[in-house]
Amino acid sequence: MFFHIFLGNILLAFSVCSFVVPGSFMLGGSTGIALTIQAFVPVRLSIITALVNGGLFALGLLFLGKSFAATSLLSTLIYPVIMAVFETLPLGELFFEDRLLCAIFTGLVMGAGLGVVLRAGGSTGGMDIPPCILQKYKGIPVGTSMMVFDLLILLLQVLNQGMNGILYSIVIIVLTSVTVNKIVIMGEGKVEMLIISPKYEQIREEILKNQDNGVTFLKIETGYRREDQKAILSILHAKQYPSVRNAVLEIDEDAFIIAASVMNVNGRGYTLARTNKLEDVGVSVHSM
Repeated sequence: MFFHIFLGNILLAFSVCSFVVPGSFMLGGSTGIALTIQAFVPVRLSIITALVNGGLFALGLLFLGKSFAATSLLSTLIYPVIMAVFETLPLGELFFEDRLLCAIFTGLVMGAGLGVVLRAGGSTGGMDIPPCILQKYKGIPVGTSMMVFDLLILLLQVLNQGMNGILYSIVIIVLTSVTVNKIVIMGEGKVEMLIISPKYEQIREEILKNQDNGVTFLKIETGYRREDQKAILSILHAKQYPSVRNAVLEIDEDAFIIAASVMNVNGRGYTLARTNKLEDVGVSVHSM
């Protein structure tokens, strides 16, 4: 976990020092606050970021408790330190004339850094904290308040820098968001398979014993004949789908099969250890 949080913060600090600062791009979040303050206070960005993050961390500790604050402690400590190291290096020379390409690269690198941290179960702290406080005490959704905070931070920078860089900043924010989502769910794609067939018992046995996958029975009523029946729901790794589909069709060539992509699955066999005991199969097979 520490390695991934460290790596994620390296990517974040690298993108800021190499492209955001040299390109005068605008950002939301705690880094955006630090950039806004730096426009009026000639102090190193890493120092301002440390003070901002430290203050937000204290808010999180006060209003959200130790368990929440612990998830953002690492990033709160190491992000300004890494940024301070990068500030001593000539990373600004990596910036090139095409600002759009720089903005695209910045969004991708920042999104990768944030995604790695979140995937490891950590938090970047900073402006994640005030929205969580508002949700806890006022019931305001985190996504809503986070968007409002980012817009306000961008507005402050627009008042100082003008509208010239706002479009590039929007590109960075959008690409960061998309990349974070992709990184967080990377490698977790599954296939949800719904099978409707009168031979559901035979299909159940095939999937459980020969395909080594769990199933769930769903009570259904057929629409045409109004007959009570059971459908089979199974969540598969993508590479298993062709084999399971072919096995089902061998049992019942008229089986009705629906397959859809699933981004994330939690539970036994995926995020929890599977049981090998035959008597415990009922954990994976049940009626609803």
